[in-house]
Amino acid sequence: MSRHFRRLGACCAALLALTCIAIDAHAEPLRPAPSLKARGEFTDRIIVRLKDEPTDVAGAEKRQPMAATRARALSGAAGTLLIPVRPTGDAAQVVRLTHALPLDQVQKIADKLAREPNVAYAEPDRRKYAQRIPTDPAFSRQWYLSEAIGGINAPSAWDVTTGSAAVVVAVIDGGVIFENPDLQGRLLPGYDFIGSDDGNAVDRSGVDLGTVFRTANDGNGRDPDPSDPGDWISAAEAGAVFADCPKPEDSTWHGTHVTGIIAASANNGFGIAGVDWNTRVLPVRVLGKCGGYTSDILDGARWAAGISVPGVPGNRTPAQVINFSLGGPGKCSNSEQAAIDQILATGGVRAVVTSAGNEAADASNNSPGNCSGVINVGATDRSGNRASYSDFGPFITISAPGGFIGPPSATEKGENAIISLVNCGLTVPIFSAVNCPDPADSTRAGSPHILAFFSGTSVAAPLVTGTVSLMLAANPSLNATDVRNILTASARSFPLGGNCGNFQCGAGIVDANAAVRQAAARPGGINNAPPPSNGGGGGGGGGCTMSSGAADSSLSLLMVLALLGLAWRRRNPG
Repeated sequence: MSRHFRRLGACCAALLALTCIAIDAHAEPLRPAPSLKARGEFTDRIIVRLKDEPTDVAGAEKRQPMAATRARALSGAAGTLLIPVRPTGDAAQVVRLTHALPLDQVQKIADKLAREPNVAYAEPDRRKYAQRIPTDPAFSRQWYLSEAIGGINAPSAWDVTTGSAAVVVAVIDGGVIFENPDLQGRLLPGYDFIGSDDGNAVDRSGVDLGTVFRTANDGNGRDPDPSDPGDWISAAEAGAVFADCPKPEDSTWHGTHVTGIIAASANNGFGIAGVDWNTRVLPVRVLGKCGGYTSDILDGARWAAGISVPGVPGNRTPAQVINFSLGGPGKCSNSEQAAIDQILATGGVRAVVTSAGNEAADASNNSPGNCSGVINVGATDRSGNRASYSDFGPFITISAPGGFIGPPSATEKGENAIISLVNCGLTVPIFSAVNCPDPADSTRAGSPHILAFFSGTSVAAPLVTGTVSLMLAANPSLNATDVRNILTASARSFPLGGNCGNFQCGAGIVDANAAVRQAAARPGGINNAPPPSNGGGGGGGGGCTMSSGAADSSLSLLMVLALLGLAWRRRNPG
């Protein structure tokens, strides 16, 4: 599908609130992303946790792939050849089948392994996918930041804080376009956790011995380059090379889109404003072509939290907030729950934010959002109701704007979706506007770094993540329990008569202003938080000030004259 995106014209900000001009967009047919229900799920890997493997974190970087003798024994129990791949960050082992099989067949093999006396658990290493629904652009307003009914009330939160560079947010996703002007100065080095497809086996020094990198699409395995090379699926690859992805797709630039929602720079004359204007983002690449393996995703998240991962250098800038805008069908697996527990046990991570899923089904069947300890985010539309695609139920912690897809018509002002950063390339990233698919399109204004509307729980989750990073800027002493309690207690109620009754959509719609102010008011928070810029009582102290903020010199002069006069009268009574 061609992408004729209109550039976003931004106005100057006033009192820290950014307002954008709406622009008409080219009318194009809308194409929702394929539902996970339409995928025939396959995998060629199994995660096996052995009872006699040491679990100490200190020796994690020295762990080796499963010994050949043990692999042969497990192969006999499984009734099929198992090839050692690598250890994981929680002392489990990833093993590979000779070829991908349907998930139910791999589950049967895992069940055989789980019955072995020395096996703590065995489970398919399932692929996860970006949970987005892309749409064509329609208008450029960031309604989701400020509208009273459907937005998150960010401008009033910005009166308290616009964020802090001391807060690090990890985006566990498909990598990022480092060259985007709206992300300059905001990105940390990060890491790429996608290994080779022919085993991802590593030697004793941690070097990937594989030779096929179809998922990674960058010609190598795990390395310190989390830039996004593109995740397009060609017609030749669809349903063949990637059995889980039956249709060709253009590159999504999903990680860049998510990062922009959280942290796009404000007041820089380009693009959009993120929720947090100062936080630093740690890009962790775990999704490539047709998603990514659970084992890679979990190792990436552990590394982001500062936990040692075999064969990977330590992370010098651990994250306080981790964003998972990804998921897949199934219960929370043993390996997923173990990783979440391990990450939260560090004490440094205050929130693991997940997207609930886009299947319009019970969120209990979408992982890792159904794992204990996460903040699982459902999606609402512009009217504050549950978006038609969003998963629901008691596993939802809170909701946030995810927008919706509607048919184009003459009466529609535009798509009520979430706008953020992408690249104009349909396959590989493009860094010159003249090389974009439509270089004659004047709306590009000479830049390959364009904007696109997405809908889905993938774009709802980063709005909560950005709110949490603002909360930590307002009060660095908050722990994970504090963050969860403040988010849920400060959430805005859903509209009366809507479709979010009986706790189907969590505690409410995230309210950045209320959450930040509650955080600031707690011990360790910012003192003297100012009232909202849109009204409220006047605040104490201060004195008369001129428009420049300097003290009014005329007032000082009058005070001096008055004191001199009083002294003269005392010296000359009557």
